[in-house]
Amino acid sequence: MALLLSLRSMAAPANVLGVVVDSEGASIRNAHVVVHADFSGRRTIRGNESDTVIDADAEGHFGLQLQPGFYDMCVMADAFSPVCRKLFVNTSGILRPRVQLKADPEVMKRLGDVF
Repeated sequence: MALLLSLRSMAAPANVLGVVVDSEGASIRNAHVVVHADFSGRRTIRGNESDTVIDADAEGHFGLQLQPGFYDMCVMADAFSPVCRKLFVNTSGILRPRVQLKADPEVMKRLGDVF
């Protein structure tokens, strides 16, 4: 039984290749992406996992490798309201999340569209 749990925890990581866009579909450069492991349904014991924090590139693309399982992903950028969602990563193929951020109403109210 211990060997089986050990093999499951050593599953190959999957690729997550995402893009961050605005409400018009334009890329949002340098958006911050925070990924936090959710251990729901996992049979492995929690270790000292830390959140993964990466920045999207100038075209809004980001990429990382994650072990199979559930994750919380939060994406934020200046002048936009943050978006958080649950991801399920498995080993079949590449996960390609498209995250659409909307201009934050408070920023729009105070600065208009010149942010």
